[in-house]
Amino acid sequence: MRTDPATLEIMRSYYNAIAAGMGHVIERTSFTTFVKESADFATALATPDGEFFVYPKTVGVTIFLGLSVQRAAEACAPLEPGDIIITNEPYSTDGLATHLPDVHVFKPIFVDGELISYAWAFVHCSDVGGLVPSSISPEATDIHQEGLRIPPVKLYKRGEPNADVHTFLNANSRTPHLNLGDFNAMVAAVNTAEQRLHAMVNKFGVQAVKDSMQDLMEQGDLRARKVIEQIPDGTYSFADYLDDDMVSDTPIRLAVDVTVKGGDITLDFSNSDPQVRTAFNLVTNGKKHSFLFQGLINYIISSDPFIPVNGGITRPIHVVAPRGTLVNPVYPAAVGIRHTITMRLYNAVLGALAQAIPELIPAAGAGQSAIVVLSTPDVLSGSRNMAVVQPMGGGGGGQSDMDGADGIDHSSGFLRNTPIESLEQHIEVLVHRYELLENTAGAGLHRGGHAIRLDFEIMEEGSIVTARGMERLRFHPWGLAGGQAGSLGQVLLNPGTPQERKLPKISVLHPQVGDIVSIHSPGGGGWGDPFLRAPEEVCAEANSGLIGAEQAERLYGVALEQVSGRWSVDEARTASLRAGHEPAVKEAWDFGSARTAYESVWTSEASNALARLLQQLPPMQRAARKQLVHEQAAALYPDKRLTSEEIGHVWSVLQQVQQ
Repeated sequence: MRTDPATLEIMRSYYNAIAAGMGHVIERTSFTTFVKESADFATALATPDGEFFVYPKTVGVTIFLGLSVQRAAEACAPLEPGDIIITNEPYSTDGLATHLPDVHVFKPIFVDGELISYAWAFVHCSDVGGLVPSSISPEATDIHQEGLRIPPVKLYKRGEPNADVHTFLNANSRTPHLNLGDFNAMVAAVNTAEQRLHAMVNKFGVQAVKDSMQDLMEQGDLRARKVIEQIPDGTYSFADYLDDDMVSDTPIRLAVDVTVKGGDITLDFSNSDPQVRTAFNLVTNGKKHSFLFQGLINYIISSDPFIPVNGGITRPIHVVAPRGTLVNPVYPAAVGIRHTITMRLYNAVLGALAQAIPELIPAAGAGQSAIVVLSTPDVLSGSRNMAVVQPMGGGGGGQSDMDGADGIDHSSGFLRNTPIESLEQHIEVLVHRYELLENTAGAGLHRGGHAIRLDFEIMEEGSIVTARGMERLRFHPWGLAGGQAGSLGQVLLNPGTPQERKLPKISVLHPQVGDIVSIHSPGGGGWGDPFLRAPEEVCAEANSGLIGAEQAERLYGVALEQVSGRWSVDEARTASLRAGHEPAVKEAWDFGSARTAYESVWTSEASNALARLLQQLPPMQRAARKQLVHEQAAALYPDKRLTSEEIGHVWSVLQQVQQ
């Protein structure tokens, strides 16, 4: 270590203040509700090699830790003082930008002509063109349908705005004034960071600043390895599913083999499904990417709360992501719903680790963050207004020592809800309900978190609703260690009226004036045997309106009775209900009825065999062939538990047909 520990801790505090200060600049000067209210932005400082050496965990989005600005910086070389780069293009930045509405801005910081750091920021901007208002449609079939692609380019040159770039950006958005406000907030943030880093250089000296950056990265690496060393060596396999790809009812499978050896851990996604025809793809270019293992990062940070939060944490993590899979698609695959993949990978990686350290891993949370967007016409200007109604999460998974959080999942806990007052001020909408849903938490010794219900009324003719990332309407969030699966989500139109009807996942919805859109998110899975939960806790939830008396008795073996208008525990009946109860097997998952039924036919053996066969084909052909294999297997082996041999036979039949 080049820096003595006391000085390094002081400098770490300085860096954290700079990085968090950048976030506060964006929070206070941005224009859109999704940035200033929901906090979908991030800031960090990077080394001259492009790695984030300090990343605040108290402000903004936490999921970009471990990415690098190097590829984007190289595309704009040579860099000079005063330059500011902008990009939103995933393929040419090795996934720094993960989809087109995420616009990244970063500034090289020089001292006496030497590059010593980068100040970086991103925001999810309101609209970059594309098929639908807010740009993201799950049904997009290539990235060109998703909006304007901005390869790394200088937004400012030597401190002066690049007018041509500004003009081009403004011409390719439905909301250029909102975008410009958020872009300017990022520019202010990186300029502020430059000033404060120069102040650090003046105080400590340039060499001390450079040395401390590397020391913090090495410290993050060392301490992450110590956490990983506590996981028993071995290979642990797990898979989880997205409901479908919006063009068929065949699930999307995300499988991972996690190998732990000493202080290193390797995640192999070779058995995952091929890239899909719609927007559920994650660009990594086959390289290590924090979106692949956010659950593991969170586990490390939770295990060592004082670890320096920087890219060094990811150094012990290695990735195998074959070309043409969901986690390494080839251009021009659509990528707009990439965070849905990220959230399911969160479940898959932690599901694998649960086999090694079940006491330390939570059950599955809601596994979605459905960004509900309302767009209304502006009759005076002819343009459209846009606002995020809510980022709809759901219940978190229960843990060995606590209940799951209500209304928010571990994998999207950085997003804040939009205050109703702020929403109704920004756009014509009337919110009827925004509340926790009773009887939605997976039962357990520590229950899952409850789901959310959002009802809002359409006030303007020509309104459009989009809701990217809606998931777990088919496959339940799984329970762990004897806990039960959480509830499914659903979408209703005009609930409680004669016109009520159930809707599929929302891609683009054109409601009428007066329609009420009702979105129910999934609940989190429970952890541990529900019959071991304290009856008093079940009773307290009944009095809070979160569980009914019938559910308390059926799920928890707790009998309730009314006393003076409140529920209380009927201790005699509860003891009778719980007598002779066999404790659940601690390592068992409860996947819910839909996944259990699906895997009774499509076993892990069969799915892995198909994944390997599909990799023989060109990437763009794989999704269609997967669908054909599923259809042919259903015809040849109806309702039969499939093996690798039977998948091989189906493959051969289709090969002969193709020839």
